[in-house]
Order: sequence, then structure tokens, then C-alpha cells
Amino acid sequence: MGHHQHRSVPCPAQAVAGQFAAIGAIGAVIAVNTHRDGMAAMRQARDDQAAQLWSQRLASSRVTAANAVVIARQAVTRVQALEAEIESLRRAVNSRDTLIRRLAANG
Repeated sequence: MGHHQHRSVPCPAQAVAGQFAAIGAIGAVIAVNTHRDGMAAMRQARDDQAAQLWSQRLASSRVTAANAVVIARQAVTRVQALEAEIESLRRAVNSRDTLIRRLAANG
């Protein structure tokens, strides 16, 4: 009779196994959540990095555009200066030619 009573009590090994299974399940849930959170954090970091790279590229392209405008203005100024120089040279050559013709005519 006592032997039968003892058998109806759950086996300690089964109870421990059940607890381990529960702990294992909780551990699995925690692991999955941690992995998910880690992946989300990684994705966020990647997105942040991409956004930062993009803003750097935009900033550098703005700088490049600003430089292009400055260079274009400098080029226009330089061309105007060269045109003025050419015009004054042309006048000098014309006046020299006129002077030579006059001297030749007087000769």
C-alpha cells in the first residue's frame, strides 16, 4: 500500500525536467527577443550610418556646388579681364599700325 502511495507522487526527476523545460522555453523566448532587439539595433545603426553618410554626401555636394559657383564667377571675371586686355592690345596695335602708316605716308 505504501509502495503504491509513493508511486502516485510525481517523480522528482520529471519535476526537475519540467522546470528545466520551462526555463529552457523562457530562455528561448529571451534569446529570440534579444536577437530581435539586437537585429533591430543593428538595423537602426545601419540606417543611422547610411543617413549620416547621405547627409555628409549632401553637405559635400553643397560645398562642391558652392565651389563650382565661386569658380564660375572667378572664370567669368577672368574672361572679362582677358577681353578687356585683348581690347586694349587691339587698340594699341591699331594705333601703332595707324602711326606706322602715317610715318610711311609722310616718308
